[in-house]
Amino acid sequence: MKHPEINPDAFFKAPYVLYPDVEYFSLEYFSTMRAVKAYTMYRKLIFLQNPDEQMKQVKDSLNFIAMFCIKENIYFHQYSHHKTADLFTWMKHYKENKINIYSMFEFSGICSNVRGLAEDVQRFFVSDFLDQFQKLYINYTNSTQVTIRQKSLSIAFKFC
Repeated sequence: MKHPEINPDAFFKAPYVLYPDVEYFSLEYFSTMRAVKAYTMYRKLIFLQNPDEQMKQVKDSLNFIAMFCIKENIYFHQYSHHKTADLFTWMKHYKENKINIYSMFEFSGICSNVRGLAEDVQRFFVSDFLDQFQKLYINYTNSTQVTIRQKSLSIAFKFC
């Protein structure tokens, strides 16, 4: 796939979520910049969504991280500091839609990791993360399901 960071399911779902009054979008629509803009807007909408509504994605993210840690022979708590070349691996995984941003709040130093990078690198890999960090963190700490689940999973994965 030329752009692995694009989730095909989300790409085709986006206009139907954003424009619920439209019943049908032609295939030609999906080859336009309007479709790309709809996908981008939909991703931002999901990004700011309540973490409890993203429980499946958070669970899948933690499973992905655990498998990555086993493959790379690192402890679970070391994931946020692992680098691929000069970039933190979690940022690459986030950009490629392999992890959900809420799964990263159990790790220490993620905000300082992002602040330590050049601004253009920040924008490319984690876009609005720093701008929205406080709001996302408040959503995360007020979550009734995600924080409880993650704490038990992170304790279990520390032994991987």
